[in-house]
Amino acid sequence: AAQTGSDVLLILSEHSVDAPQPLLQAHAEDRANLHVMVDSASQTEWLVGGEALQVLLRLLAAQLRITRISPYQTRGGVTREGAFFGRAQLLARVINREPTNYLVVGGRQLGKSSLLKAVQRRMQGHPHTVCHYVSLRDHRLAPRMALQFGLAADTPLEAIVDHLQAQYQGKRLVLLIDEADLFFRDESSHGYPQLSALRALSEEGRCWFMLAGFWDLYATAVLDYQSPLRNFGEVLAIGGLEHAACRELATEPLRKLRLGFDNERLVDRLVEASGQRANLVAILCQECLEALAPAERVIEKRHLDQALASQAVQDALAGWGRLSHDEAACRLDRIVVYQTAQAGGVSLVALAQLLQSHGIAGDPQALRQSLARLQLAYVLRKQDAEYRFAIPLLQDQFEPAEVELLLHQELAVLARS
Repeated sequence: AAQTGSDVLLILSEHSVDAPQPLLQAHAEDRANLHVMVDSASQTEWLVGGEALQVLLRLLAAQLRITRISPYQTRGGVTREGAFFGRAQLLARVINREPTNYLVVGGRQLGKSSLLKAVQRRMQGHPHTVCHYVSLRDHRLAPRMALQFGLAADTPLEAIVDHLQAQYQGKRLVLLIDEADLFFRDESSHGYPQLSALRALSEEGRCWFMLAGFWDLYATAVLDYQSPLRNFGEVLAIGGLEHAACRELATEPLRKLRLGFDNERLVDRLVEASGQRANLVAILCQECLEALAPAERVIEKRHLDQALASQAVQDALAGWGRLSHDEAACRLDRIVVYQTAQAGGVSLVALAQLLQSHGIAGDPQALRQSLARLQLAYVLRKQDAEYRFAIPLLQDQFEPAEVELLLHQELAVLARS
C-alpha cells in the first residue's frame, strides 16, 4: 500500500489461535512501519464492545512508535478540544457574559491562540452569535479579513462588517483577531485609523472583538493614553495554567494510551519545573515519550531527567532576549534577566542602583516597562516586592561565570550608548 505523510494503515486480518498469520503479525509489530493489524478478536471487541476508541488506541499503542501517535501538541494553538486543558475561569468570563471586547495579552507559546480557538469552538452553533477567527501574521487587518470572507482585498473594515451582518442577519458578530502585534505597531505610527474604526463598530453594537497579542497590544492598550484601545475592552493576561489542569495535561493523554508516570511525585516535579506553562508541560511529556524504549510503558525519573535536559526544552525557553523591536529595550531586558539569574531575584530599586554603580543614569520608567514586559512574557513574576523567574527551568539555563560575563558586557555597552 502506498502511504503518504503519517497515514496509518489498518490491516483487518483473520489472525487468531486457529488461523495464525505469524509473518503478517511480525510485520505489523515492526515499529519502523505504520501498519497496524486488527486480528479477529480485536475486530469483534472493536465493533460490539462499546469502547471502540479505547480498543483502537490500545492497538495503535502496541504496534506503533508512541511518538508517531503522540497526543501532545507542542507547537501552534491547540485546535482539538481533547487536547485543550484548563483556562476554565477565563472561558467562563468570555462565554457566559453579555458580549464585550477583550484584549488577550501574553508572551509567545503561553496559550493565546489556544484560548481564542477554544472560544470559537464553544460559540459554534450558538443560536444568537456568529464567531470568526482571523490570524493576521502582518499589519494588514482589513485585506486579511476581506480575503478570508471572499471580498476584494481593498474592502474597508466597515464594508466587511456590513457583509457579515447581511450574511448572518439577526445574530451578534464576534471577531477573534490573533497575532495582532504588527498591526498595533503599524497603527501606532499612523495615528490609529483602523483602531478608531474598530472602536466605532463596537460602540455601535455592530461587532465585538477579541484581540490577541504581546507587547505592542499591551503598550497600545495600557501605556498609550491617546490610543483608541484604551478602555476598549477587558484585558485578559495569559500566564501559567492552573496546577490541576497541568496535571491533567501531563497524565490524561498518556492514560488513554495505557502509559503513565511511575509515581505522582514525578508529575509534580514536571509541573513545578515547567512553571505551569502549558506548552512546556506538553514538550516535557513529549520528550519523556521520546526517551521510552520500545517495550517501556512507564515514565521513570531517568526519563524525566533526560526530558528536562533536552534540546527541545532549551529551545522552548529561548527568545526572551528579543521581546521588543527596540534594541535598547532588549538590552535592558537582558540586564534584568542576567541580574535575576545572578542574584536569585531583583527589584526596581536594586536594578536602578546596579545601573548607577556602572555610571548609567537609569530611567525608572524604562525599567518599569522592562519588568512589565518580562512579566507579560512569563519570564519573571512578582513575589511581594521582588521579581523572580516564573519558570524554575530558566534558572538552570545560566552558568554563574557566564552570567557574570554577559551581565557586565551588556552594562558596558549600555554605558557607552
